This record gives sequence, structure tokens and C-alpha cells, in this order.
Amino acid sequence: GDADQTIYCEWSSTMALQEHIWGIAERLGYGAYFKKQVRHHILDDHTPFVQWGVPAALLIDFDYRYWHTAQDTSDKISADSLQRVGAILETLLNEEPFIVR
Repeated sequence: GDADQTIYCEWSSTMALQEHIWGIAERLGYGAYFKKQVRHHILDDHTPFVQWGVPAALLIDFDYRYWHTAQDTSDKISADSLQRVGAILETLLNEEPFIVR
């Protein structure tokens, strides 16, 4: 929900799924917010799925300084950033099935 949203690919996520999601972002005009470079490696909620062979991608702005702090409150949330991620995920879910091999 960061107003200054920049989401990079993440090392431990499923690369093919990330590439697909980033392609959707580009098609929807959100490419400026979704950078195709792998910049971070984090173990998070997606990790067990990846370990079990389930494609998963972490969509998070790592530069959001309030993340996991007591200051991460609703007044810091950007409706625009949530809308972008929501539109991308809605498009992903409404597309033909995407098979990750």
C-alpha cells in the first residue's frame, strides 16, 4: 500500500509466475511500478508454497519503511497502489489458465 510503490522481482518466488505477473503489469500500464530486476531475497508467506512445488510470487514493496512496524497504519496506505496490485491479480485470475513448468 506504499504511495511510492516500486515492486521488484524477488529471488525465491517462482520466476515464470513473476514474469507473467510483470507482463500483465506492463500491459495494464503499470510497468513503471513493477521492475523486472531481481533485487530482494526474502522468506515470507509464499516460501512454503514454493518449497511444496506450488508456484508463488511475493508482491511487496521492500522499500516501504513502515512495513512490520507499529507505524504501519491505515493513514499510510495508498488506494492507488492497492488498486494497481488488485487490477493485476484480477487480470491474472480472469485469464486463461497459466501453467508454470
